[in-house]
Amino acid sequence: MQRRGLACALLALATAGCGDTPAPAPPNASATVAEYVGSTACAGCHEAQHDAWLGSHHQLAMSMPSPATVVGDFDSAALRHGEGLTEFSKADGRYAIRTEGPAGKIAAFAVRYTFGVEPLQQYLLPMPGGRLQASNVAWDAIQGRWFHLRPGENVGHDDVLHWTQPSHNWNFMCADCHSTAVAKGYDAKTHRYETRFAEVSVGCEACHGPGSAHAAPSEGSTRPTLALRRGQQAEVNACAPCHSRRSQLADGFAPQHSYFDHYSPALLEAGLYHADGQILDEVYVYGSFLQSRMHEAGVTCGDCHEPHSAQLRTEGNGLCLGCHNEAGRADFPSLPLGRYDSPRHHLHEPDSPGAECVNCHMPTRTYMVVDDRRDHSFRIPRPDLNALTNAPDACTGCHQDRGAEWAQAVLEEAFGPPSRNHFGSVFAAARTGIAETEQPLVAIAGDAEQPAMIRATALSLMAAYNRAASGLALEAGLHDAHPLVRIGALRGAARWPPERRWREARHLLGDARLAVRTEAASLLAPALNGLTGGERARLEAGIGEYLDVQAFNADRAEAQTNIGNVQLAIGAPAQAEAAFTEALRLNAQWVPAMLNLADLYRATGRDGEGDELLQRALRTTPDSPEANLARGLWLVRQGRDGEALALFAESARLAPSVAQYAYVYVVALHSANQSEQALEVADEALSRWPNDQRLLRAAFGIARDLQLEEKMAAYRTRLN
Repeated sequence: MQRRGLACALLALATAGCGDTPAPAPPNASATVAEYVGSTACAGCHEAQHDAWLGSHHQLAMSMPSPATVVGDFDSAALRHGEGLTEFSKADGRYAIRTEGPAGKIAAFAVRYTFGVEPLQQYLLPMPGGRLQASNVAWDAIQGRWFHLRPGENVGHDDVLHWTQPSHNWNFMCADCHSTAVAKGYDAKTHRYETRFAEVSVGCEACHGPGSAHAAPSEGSTRPTLALRRGQQAEVNACAPCHSRRSQLADGFAPQHSYFDHYSPALLEAGLYHADGQILDEVYVYGSFLQSRMHEAGVTCGDCHEPHSAQLRTEGNGLCLGCHNEAGRADFPSLPLGRYDSPRHHLHEPDSPGAECVNCHMPTRTYMVVDDRRDHSFRIPRPDLNALTNAPDACTGCHQDRGAEWAQAVLEEAFGPPSRNHFGSVFAAARTGIAETEQPLVAIAGDAEQPAMIRATALSLMAAYNRAASGLALEAGLHDAHPLVRIGALRGAARWPPERRWREARHLLGDARLAVRTEAASLLAPALNGLTGGERARLEAGIGEYLDVQAFNADRAEAQTNIGNVQLAIGAPAQAEAAFTEALRLNAQWVPAMLNLADLYRATGRDGEGDELLQRALRTTPDSPEANLARGLWLVRQGRDGEALALFAESARLAPSVAQYAYVYVVALHSANQSEQALEVADEALSRWPNDQRLLRAAFGIARDLQLEEKMAAYRTRLN
């Protein structure tokens, strides 16, 4: 998540806050990237644009603390949160926050930088090892009050959401998008950061690229143009790094580079998006915009947002009506013409909230307590999808005393039934593993009129299926022109055995985009030990590039776990163990590393050492199906089958969309001489996965043991 200073000089206030080593000096522009000259160098020739940028959210994304930049009340103010107390003070132009720090100790921390400005402002506080951490108490710039980002929760120092934890680390989580030309500078050996940037805030060169040659061309040469010019592809490419939910692959992005060479975006994944593509978690616009008809029609970010001030070009309905009117616009010839600012269209009283275009087509969701953000998928309200996807709809979001059926009836009376089926119902069913969804996923993936983001997500969901039609769709997706679709196909191909993965996807090790190449290397790594000669060398090079990307993110438990998984896949258990151990050093509550390390202990003859990890994983995330399954399997290996049964039942309950959990539960019940119940569970699971061969074989065996001839015959006809 992109979550948003003085040196540690408040000695009387902050000796504990500074830690056991001096905080580093503020990053020095002259010591970082020579080609970046700073926004002040642009002002002389581009005065109007520079003036518009001054005071913008970009210009104030991060600042040194001063009376001009600090909007919070530091005049001996305080906020009580649960049993904790946070106090704010200033002296001699310096600002400090006194709060619970590491190990639960109360200390005062110097404010190194302000972070953001509106609707809230956070503050960056120094920690040992060159870290800056974003405060979890913020200033509400609209209502003028201090508030906690986790209201009603007791967030202690050992909680992953405490401000001292990696979840609030500026160097990794925030820096890349709140400053210009950031170099993270993490040293995995010393566990220290030397983070640098060319400009403290989001300056001109963050969007236009390094400007030294443009500002001062060499004698006799033509002044080069800057990287970012008008045009959808260029604008979206420049905006996407900071306005998308993504993982970072490398430092050094500039707008003349491809987004996919520095970042890998999230697809429409459960937990991030509702099944119909509406925003759920913080996803920062890009994934929504790529779903939209407006993106497909060629609309750019700059059509709606003035790029230098970052403000809307026009307030109210006037912004939308600039295109959506009776005359249309020549640059968008496919635009339907009509009078949209009319009760016949918006179905509300003029000038009422319901008559505002954005309230129906861009509903908001609130993040960080006070930050209302609009969904940029520009969707037509579909209350009829509510029951199928459990997603919100704009109509009943306001008319909370009415139901979705009422809202859909009103819309159909005014506009007729929806013109086409929506992918949301298919994705909702696929997320729960309904077998009949496989063919609709194939149809979506093969529909050239669907946006790449939607097609990619459909392909990724095919990982849970195994029929030939979806296999052909994945093969086609691996050769698609759009990198998003190739990424989605690679994720869907995880269902294939290593030999088929290699046969179908090896060409993507040479893909033009780093995001695709690294996704391919991760998928193909298990095939390494079956290769020789040039093919082996080719995959080893791809794995090396993948590990380089993970090393760039070596300060994250997620990356260390990725390293461990690949090392296991290529037969390097010692290196895998070191990576999993490092992941848990970075984040002691990172459950994937606990589970993978426990499984490594099993594979290397140290199964007894895994129990503590598995119990800790269950304490940390009792609702994790993976943790319940892993602990249950460990108990079975210890001969404690009876204790394992409840864990298998829980894992199947928690993950109804994954056949593996149901299969294990069925086998465990049968082994415990509860064969009738096992067959009931198997039949219920087969109602969702009617062609799952493992479940069918298990059910057939149980029916045979119970001498149920009719059931045996029914299962036999479905077995391959």
